[in-house]
Amino acid sequence: MYPCRLLALLTIVLFLSGPAMAQNSFVIDTVTSRSDAAKGLVNVSGVEVVNTNLSREEVVKLLAADTPQDEIVSIALKMTADLLKIGGTSIFGETVRVMSGPFTAAGLDKGRFGKVNLSGFSVVFSDRDAAASGNLTGRSLELKSGNITSFIKALQSGHFESASFQIGEIKWDGFDAAFTDTETPADAPGGNQVKLHLRSLSAATDYVGDMPVSSKGELAGLLFDPAPASELGRGLRSFGYERIEVGMSGAGRYDPTSQRLVLQDYTISSPQAGRLSLAGEVSGMDAGALSSGDATRRGMALLGASVEGLKVGFVNDGLVEKSFAFAAARQGRSPAALRAEGSAKAGQLLPLFLAGDPQSLPLAQAVQAFLSDPKNVTLTMKARGAPVPLARLGSIRDPMTFLALVNVTLVANQ
Repeated sequence: MYPCRLLALLTIVLFLSGPAMAQNSFVIDTVTSRSDAAKGLVNVSGVEVVNTNLSREEVVKLLAADTPQDEIVSIALKMTADLLKIGGTSIFGETVRVMSGPFTAAGLDKGRFGKVNLSGFSVVFSDRDAAASGNLTGRSLELKSGNITSFIKALQSGHFESASFQIGEIKWDGFDAAFTDTETPADAPGGNQVKLHLRSLSAATDYVGDMPVSSKGELAGLLFDPAPASELGRGLRSFGYERIEVGMSGAGRYDPTSQRLVLQDYTISSPQAGRLSLAGEVSGMDAGALSSGDATRRGMALLGASVEGLKVGFVNDGLVEKSFAFAAARQGRSPAALRAEGSAKAGQLLPLFLAGDPQSLPLAQAVQAFLSDPKNVTLTMKARGAPVPLARLGSIRDPMTFLALVNVTLVANQ
């Protein structure tokens, strides 16, 4: 019995230890290569790999800029590793310089990953005569539960229309960027630099297979600051703004069993302008609209869906007043006179345009109330009976047909 027990024990040990023995862990001081795209050197330093199925030579090829793309793709698609750490990366090209801080990737598995961290990066670029230049500084970025297999395969095939990312969670501390507006002279008042800033970005998505079933996200403090003397800069100031600042947020969920998509308060907001929000419910949406890499199939799935209801809201924070002031200045009139004229026209033309439909008078009254005191307005559209197919909505050419299918209400200042 003893030899049999010994053989069984050895079999178990070999089975359990076999995969681990096939794994490699090692440190690579520096991988130096030349990038034809950047026309310069690429240095990847402080590389550490823990429990990978790749050899040292394969990891070097994966990180080298001069490795043929097909070979990089092949290595990336088969790579597994508990941990990949890179101390820093630098690219010194003819017109670009890129520096990135420590990078770590955990739970790598053939195009999937558990968690990725990049501490930050910077990019400085210019043309040959330095007439145009720019820089981008990115702060800490964290990704969780990712699958980029489709994108890696697209690198090999060149068909990016079918490429997709699956990222369970994103947290980014944003970036700062500036670049030259070549249409504006360098000695113009305020210079000729366009500036961009993002304070933060976060998103979380739950998947069933490759299909997103719930998601939420927020983008905060996206700032666009044009060169003051540029055409856009002058246009913004004439409208009452020095720069554009935007924030966005929203959430949604999809039930593959009932084929129901719910959009929850998708919002875009801007200080001293206002807040625009959207919510809605769509039924009969095939899962292919969300998960398919085929653009044609996505389009057909969308056309097969039906709209149950839609709600659009706007909270004014100065945009309406600035719009009337801008239009009045161009016409040589007062903003108050222009607003009164708009209110009168709404009361006259909306019922005429809607051919006296019972909904037309309340709609006109709500528009007039909002123009008189522009605080907020909410437009609600709901199917009168069965949900209205998107294909049917797209074919409607007159308002009366639309109103026969959809109940429309407009409420102001409530």
